[in-house]
Amino acid sequence: RTSGSAPLREVDESRFAELAESHVALRADSDGAAWSHPEAVERGERWGSAGLREMNSHASNASWTTIRREDVPRGRKLHKLVWVYKRKRDGTAKGRLCVQGCTLLGGIDYDQTFSSTLRHSSCRAIFSFAARCGCHVRSIDYVAAYLQGKFTEGEVIYCFMAPGYEQYGADGAPLVLRIEKPIYGIPQAGRRLQRQIFPWLKSLGLRQLDEADSCVWVYDDPASKEKFVLGVYVDNLQIAHSAVLNSSGVPIDPSSFYAKFLKKLTSEWDVVDEGPMEDLLAIQLRHNNDYSFTIHQQSYIEKLIAKFLPNGAPSTVQKNTLPYSDNFLENINRALAIEGPPAYPHLVRPFQERIGALMYLTTSTRPDISYSTHKLAQAMSKPTPELMLEVDHVLAYLDRHKSVGITYDHGRDPKFHGFADASWETRWSTNGWIIMFGNAAVAWGSTKQNCVAQSSCEAEIIALSEAAKDMIYFRKLFGGIDKLFTPEPSPLATDNMAARDLSYNPEHHARTKHVERRHFYIRDMVEKFELIVPHVSTEKNLADFLTKPMNAKRFMKLRGMIMNEPRDRAADL
Repeated sequence: RTSGSAPLREVDESRFAELAESHVALRADSDGAAWSHPEAVERGERWGSAGLREMNSHASNASWTTIRREDVPRGRKLHKLVWVYKRKRDGTAKGRLCVQGCTLLGGIDYDQTFSSTLRHSSCRAIFSFAARCGCHVRSIDYVAAYLQGKFTEGEVIYCFMAPGYEQYGADGAPLVLRIEKPIYGIPQAGRRLQRQIFPWLKSLGLRQLDEADSCVWVYDDPASKEKFVLGVYVDNLQIAHSAVLNSSGVPIDPSSFYAKFLKKLTSEWDVVDEGPMEDLLAIQLRHNNDYSFTIHQQSYIEKLIAKFLPNGAPSTVQKNTLPYSDNFLENINRALAIEGPPAYPHLVRPFQERIGALMYLTTSTRPDISYSTHKLAQAMSKPTPELMLEVDHVLAYLDRHKSVGITYDHGRDPKFHGFADASWETRWSTNGWIIMFGNAAVAWGSTKQNCVAQSSCEAEIIALSEAAKDMIYFRKLFGGIDKLFTPEPSPLATDNMAARDLSYNPEHHARTKHVERRHFYIRDMVEKFELIVPHVSTEKNLADFLTKPMNAKRFMKLRGMIMNEPRDRAADL
């Protein structure tokens, strides 16, 4: 503590003394799973048969051929195969055989590995579109997905035999495997699968949204009646469709595109129709009676609470209704002022683990913790006991509001608009932006600006330009998905009149001549008639929610508007 600074609040550090020793991986739906092949065999038929099923899948797929060790080309390395076990949601045991990918060599065992995946924002956009149009959302999963991919010519990997399934040659020497098709653990396996799926989708006449998200595909019905939007996340298909299905999930109209798509999919791929979508990547979907959808992460939050707050919230945070304390910014600034190595090195890993878990929530379904998580992440390498208690504030808040999510309404006009705001600070200011489709958020952000703003106007114009990037992206995305999406300029509102003026004209030259050109991206988009910048009062600027702490009344009011909570908000006002 520096001389003259305010006294630190008394904190019981004993709560954190053993944190560095208490790390257990958070594995979704895997409690009680076997950790090795010997353990699986020892635990009986249930887990032993899981490995046998996996080996049978590889045999039917012709994933490899057995060769003698001396037949491995000179200079090629042999890699290990490892077993990974999981207990699925229905309680069944699953065994997955994986290559120990960390030993593979770039340029020899693999080259290009990039494989695009459906973005969370695109996932939310599809849910929003489906709710507005009254579509159903179906989940279809590829079985042993990576095994359905194909290597390019000459691509091959060499491995030892799978533990527990070793084979030997006539001379008694152990045989090895020549892997000839992608399997799990190989860095390029996802890319090889995608190089099979995407051309197949294109052959069916689906249109890929290349300018927005290449993992989103749309069927353009010539009669403008049937709706079909598909999102690809590795081995899962998120399908929003208007086709009517019977109780068994079979389309009533066999001439519909959905019926034709499903027939061709099941005939050419090994897939499982999982029925109406209930979850995707720990994001749960609630089908409401009014045909709206609510996305939330209650199960994920419950696991976080069980892991990080097993004994409940500390008494100092139990009565707080917000994801931060009254001294939030003061505690952040004290931590950031610490110079040199971390003052509490034993807290670094526990703190980072908690922030990482919260980051997944805030980027998926919980904009209400976006600001507090963003600020805490700034002190990732220098946590203090006070900041650990601030994390407890966030966790305790989530525990009290675990079922809260974003609700996308049915039948709403596709109104697309955004809000941008900045909290001007002496060094790096905070950007905040919210993008709404209909009356619920589809995108949001709370980030530190990467330059020092010398005025509130400069901070606001930077925030507007950062928000404009997302606005333009979503204009392309929704324009590709929704035929009713208007091509007219979209509103991106600000509560700073000077920043609004600068969005249209190069005014206030004396005060803004030092601002870098890239921060005027918003003006370029206004000139191209992509965006307009209306002025709103601070009270009506939803992005204010992501730039500063606020009292409980205003916090709950803005949360209700941003997340479109389907309840009486008057109780929070």
